[in-house]
Amino acid sequence: MFRKNSPCCFEKILSYLEDPRYPSVGPHLRLLSLTGLWHPNNTKIEKFKLYLFYITVAFFCSQYIRCLIKCDGESLTLILQYAPFHMGIVKSCFFQKDYKKWENVIFYVSSLERDQLLKKNEQSLEINKYIKQSRRVSYFFWALAFFSNFNIFSEPYRLNQENDDGTNTYKNIFDGYIPYSNEPPGYYVSLIVQTVLGHIVSAYVVAWDTLVVTIMIFLAGQLKVARINCERMIIDRDDNESHENIAYCHRHHTKLVKYQKLFNELISPVMYVYLVVISVNLGVCIIQIAQMQDDVTTLIASCLFVMACLIQLLLFYWHANEVTVESTLVSYSTFKSNWPQSTAKIQKEVAILGLSTNKKLVFRAGPFNEMSLQTFIAILRASYSFYTLLSKTK
Repeated sequence: MFRKNSPCCFEKILSYLEDPRYPSVGPHLRLLSLTGLWHPNNTKIEKFKLYLFYITVAFFCSQYIRCLIKCDGESLTLILQYAPFHMGIVKSCFFQKDYKKWENVIFYVSSLERDQLLKKNEQSLEINKYIKQSRRVSYFFWALAFFSNFNIFSEPYRLNQENDDGTNTYKNIFDGYIPYSNEPPGYYVSLIVQTVLGHIVSAYVVAWDTLVVTIMIFLAGQLKVARINCERMIIDRDDNESHENIAYCHRHHTKLVKYQKLFNELISPVMYVYLVVISVNLGVCIIQIAQMQDDVTTLIASCLFVMACLIQLLLFYWHANEVTVESTLVSYSTFKSNWPQSTAKIQKEVAILGLSTNKKLVFRAGPFNEMSLQTFIAILRASYSFYTLLSKTK
């Protein structure tokens, strides 16, 4: 007999993912630890996972080398078709290159949230609110990636076929170097290796993407907290406490600006590469969908893959846009406080705070592209233009 109040398996998994040391980013660090990208203690297990990471990178690099040496259109098509997986190599390599900076950002995010949650006030309610939002977005994206992977890694078995001349055509997911034949039984060993490494790279992608989105949600949420603090910083007939509140609001906002700039430096080059790759990838996938006639199963799988890419892109640009919008409201909130009833000295401090918080926080994909909803729409238009160009030249 099961007790009614006993937690289900799903709830146990969710509770395992949580880590009180990292209120917002706990589940993402669990996934990064599982893949070996997060290794704060440098234990033997973490070092083994790092070696596996190097093997995975070497496998995917061998695919690029083979494509250049062979000048094979099929290898290039595979790279373009599964470009989001190859982005996992870019994201994980940049993460390892800037590992100390990522640690700095993550420790700041977590320490700030821990201190704020201990106060049990309106600000802590706002933090719990955006943490729940982060969980919904992250777990939805994880589920989407799981079902998308199921369709992608089962696709070669559906596309394998027997030709008219009696030979068989066997499809691959990745064309990296594997010391096995392209014919069975070596083909199936090769496909198992591709599937395992593909799932590992997919974990890199999912962990990096949801970590980035979560930190964007954190920044937007903290800017809302900053607005609340600014609106309530003036205490009637208590200049000392009002002064302390104004100083705290300034420190809080200054650190947010500092770490937003650092965080933007970490993701900007990756997002620029991703911007180029996803634009081309969407065009290629749309062309393949347009050329399909009777293969309904592959058509559905391709449509799901395109939808997953669009949702992935939208998550970045939507939440980056939210940070930009929230940053423009902090300065205004300083003048929603009870500043007219304060002394001239406090009014001057409020005016200085209003000027110092008047900073627009923007994320950029490379040096030119601002991450906003307008840019997202422009990417869709560019992908469609790429599709029309390729369809006319075929």
